[in-house]
Parts: sequence; C-alpha cells; structure tokens
Amino acid sequence: MKKLITNKLNLTLFGVLIMLICSCEESIPIAEQKKPLFPLNVGNSWSYKGTYYESGNSETVQMNVVSSYTIDGINGFALNEYKKGYPISLLENDENGNLVEHFFDKDKLVHTTIFFKKNVQKGDTWIYKAAIYTDSVNSMVYERIEDLKATCITTDTLITTPKGDFHCIGFSYDQSMQANGDYDTMIFYLSENIGIIKYLLYEHINDKTYSTYEQSLTDYSLKNNK
Repeated sequence: MKKLITNKLNLTLFGVLIMLICSCEESIPIAEQKKPLFPLNVGNSWSYKGTYYESGNSETVQMNVVSSYTIDGINGFALNEYKKGYPISLLENDENGNLVEHFFDKDKLVHTTIFFKKNVQKGDTWIYKAAIYTDSVNSMVYERIEDLKATCITTDTLITTPKGDFHCIGFSYDQSMQANGDYDTMIFYLSENIGIIKYLLYEHINDKTYSTYEQSLTDYSLKNNK
C-alpha cells in the first residue's frame, strides 16, 4: 500500500482517468472550474515536508502539473511526463467541480474515477479506483486496480502547516481489508483553489492503528488561476 501512496502523489494525487483514438499530443483541456479543490494549470507546483514517524526521517516532496495531453481521445493534465506505451493518469476538474482521474495503460483508457468530490457532506462515500504499480528498471509497471472506500470526513477544518493555516475539506481512503484483517488508510486535506494541504498515512495492524507518514505543505505556486 505504501507503494500506492507514493505513486499516487507523484503520478496523479493523490497520479491526480471514450473515444477509441490511439493518439498522444499536447492539448489544452477545457477551462478549469472556478475555485476547484485541486487547481489544474501547467506550471502549478506544490512543495511538502514529508516525515516518517517510525524513523523520524524527513524528506522534501515536489509535485508539479508538468503538461497537458490528449490520450485515447481524452484531454487532461499530467503530474509526470508521458511516455508512449507506459501507464499514466490524466486529471481534470469536471463540470461539478470534482477532480476526475483518467487512467491509461499502453495508450488506452483503463478507467475513469473520481478522486476528490467538490460538493459533499460529511459522511458521504464513494469508490475510488486506485491504480497499483510495481517498480521496474526506469519505469512503472501497471499491476491492477484496487477499489478504495472514499469518505468525506470533514467539510471545514483548520489545518496548520509550515506555509500557514488553511480551511480544508478532508477525505479518507480505506484499503480493502487483507485476509489477516490489516489495512491502510490515506487522509487528504484540501483547501479550495490551492490543492492538497496535508496528507497522512495510517496502518491498521492487529486491531491497532499506527501513524506512519505525513506530508505538510511548505510552499506552492499557481499559474493563471483566478
């Protein structure tokens, strides 16, 4: 599951999902929604301080909207450069303000799923389809899709980060329980028109819950957002 978390933040985030046209070219997606939860424009960037609770080690994590593409007839923004034939997620904010992820493998659409929902109430749930990857030499190999139960845990909470205080909406994503009863939970806090403010990872092992990892916003730059 840790591999899933790292990949989602670097490939989507979250790698941020039908016309059967096998092509890949730079394109400008439709105009972005006003005040989205996750602003999408090429050049947007976010910096985070990541902390591993068990070891106390920290790291700097950078997330960028690097380009926009058209793949298999679908337009979207990418958090990593696209290599033809390799898996990638394209993100867009739909007409309802939801952050939608289009996941592709071998230049074909695999599925479309909602990552973050804009207009929700506390307790609302849905299924987020997460792509699971395996590391190989100089590339990521797509393995399978895993259904995560997504839940809105708060519609307005104040989150403190090195960058400042932000009013946020919060979402939790629970991994399917393993045969031994263990599972992981991801929690994302997002602030309208800014993006992901804080990310937390918890492990549930033998009926006990452990805080494993945290990322907090240290800086961000948004291009042409109004």
